[in-house]
This record gives sequence, C-alpha cells and structure tokens, in this order.
Amino acid sequence: MISKGGRDFRRDVCRLLRDMEVRPITGSLSVDVLIHPPDRRRRDIDNVLKALLDALQHGGAYEDDNQIVDLSIHKRCPIKGGKAIVRIEETDGRLCPQLSPRK
Repeated sequence: MISKGGRDFRRDVCRLLRDMEVRPITGSLSVDVLIHPPDRRRRDIDNVLKALLDALQHGGAYEDDNQIVDLSIHKRCPIKGGKAIVRIEETDGRLCPQLSPRK
C-alpha cells in the first residue's frame, strides 16, 4: 500500500523521467544520491531510499533495483521543498560478478 504522498512522489518522478526521455539501463548499476531535505528536522537518511529507488524503477530508469551493485547516499543542506539528485551509471560489475543481475 502506497500513501497518497508516495503516489504523488512516484507520479512526479515518472513524469520527470519521461520528460528527460530516460530509457531503462539493463546492466549492473552504480547509483549515487544527494538528498537535500526540505527543512532541518531530524530524518533517517536510509528512509529516503526505498521510495526513491522504487519510483526510479517504476519510471523506467532501470528494469529492477536488483541491478544496483553500488549505492551511495549523502545528506546535504536543506533546500525549500526538498530535492534529490541522482546519478545512475552502468558498471561492469567486476567487483563481484556473481552478484550481477542475470540478463
């Protein structure tokens, strides 16, 4: 079950990816996330990931989040309204080939 806020977030991410004409990456992925919270309230940084990664998958940035073999997240200064900056790169998965997604 996804809350209304969660559905709105997913819709916004999907719209942004569509407008950017993003096509799914099929190989192993490295994902780097910069989070700018909307204010200075205490937040657990890991709570951001599930909704964000699922929305990126749903929006077609990649086929499945099991493709992610390298993930980093960094919390930065607050920005009014909040902001997430995501860099997704295909990687060769050489660090641990047995964990690379099956094609």
